[in-house]
Amino acid sequence: MTQEEYIDAVKRNNQRLFLIALSFTSCADDAEDILQSVFLKLWKHNKSFENTAHMDKWLTVVCINESKNILKDFFRKHKDLDDSFMEKADFDNSSQYDLFKTIMRLPEKERTVIHLFYYEDYKVNEIAKLLKISESAVKTRLNRARNKIKENLGDEWINE
Repeated sequence: MTQEEYIDAVKRNNQRLFLIALSFTSCADDAEDILQSVFLKLWKHNKSFENTAHMDKWLTVVCINESKNILKDFFRKHKDLDDSFMEKADFDNSSQYDLFKTIMRLPEKERTVIHLFYYEDYKVNEIAKLLKISESAVKTRLNRARNKIKENLGDEWINE
C-alpha cells in the first residue's frame, strides 16, 4: 500500500470508523485510541485489497474487533458516559444531534446494532455476522433500541 492510498483510506473512513468505535465505547478518547489501532493495522497489513469497498469492510471488522477488545477492560466497562463525544461528532441539525445523543445513551449492545443498521447501512444478516450473534438477536436489539428511542424522543423520531 502506498502512502497516498493509506491517506485516502484514512480520510475516507475516519469519521465513519470513529462513530462505530464510539457506538461501542461512548467515549471519544477511547474511540480515538481504537482508530489509531485500526489505522496502524491497516498500515502494517501486507495483503492487497480487491477494491476500496473490500478495504472499507475490512476496516469495519477490525474496528468492531478493536472496540470489543477495549470493552474487556474492567475500568472501561464500568465507566460513566462521557459527553465529550458530542463535541467531536458532526451534525447537520439539532434533531440529528438529539437522536445521536439518545442513541449514545442506549446500552452498548443496542447502540451498536442501531449504528450499524442506520448509520452504516448494514443489513440484519450482515450485522449478525459482524457481531457473531444470531439474526434474531440483532432484530431483538434493534426493536428494543427503537422502542427506547421512541420513548425518549416521542414523535420527533420516525421509526422506519
